[in-house]
Amino acid sequence: MARRVRDLDRAAFRAVFGLKWTPLTAVLRFFTVVGTAGFLWGAFAFAAFLFTGLEPTNLLVPWAAVAGSWTVAEGTKYLFDRARPFIWDAEIAPLIKTPSSSSFPSGHSATAAAGALTLSVIYPAFAPLLVLAGLLVILSRVYLGVHFPVDVLAGAAIGLATAGLVLAAAALVLP
Repeated sequence: MARRVRDLDRAAFRAVFGLKWTPLTAVLRFFTVVGTAGFLWGAFAFAAFLFTGLEPTNLLVPWAAVAGSWTVAEGTKYLFDRARPFIWDAEIAPLIKTPSSSSFPSGHSATAAAGALTLSVIYPAFAPLLVLAGLLVILSRVYLGVHFPVDVLAGAAIGLATAGLVLAAAALVLP
C-alpha cells in the first residue's frame, strides 16, 4: 500500500511539474513568495482589521491559526525528514530557490489552508478569493518543484485542523 501511494505521489508530481507555461509560472512564483511564512494571510488580516472596525479578534484569530499551523508543520518536518523532489531525482530543476528543510509536510500549504479558512470565516464576502489564493499557494509548491503532492496535502490538513481548533477555541473564549 505504501509503495502504491508513493508511486501515485511521484506520478502526480511529474504531471503537475511537467505543466510548464510561462504565465502560470510567474503567477505561481508570486504566490509562493507571498505565501512564505504566512505573509499573505497576515497582511490580509491586518488590512482587513484596519478597514473593518479594528476588532482585535479579527486580527488575532487568523494570526494564531497561521502561526500555529506553521509551528506544527515545521516541527513535523523533523519527524519525517523526507527528501524534496529535486533531491530524489537530480534531473528535476526547481523553478525557485530551493529550500533545504524536509519536504514533508509543506509549511506553505499549512499556513495557506489556515489563513484561507480563518479569514473566510471572519470575512465570508472574500471567501472565494481567499480560497483561490490558498489553492494557488498550495499548487505552487508542486508546480515549482519543491514538494510532492502528499506533502502539500498533509500541510493543508495541518492548516485546516489548526484553524478549526483556533476558531473553536475563539468561539468558546471570546464574546
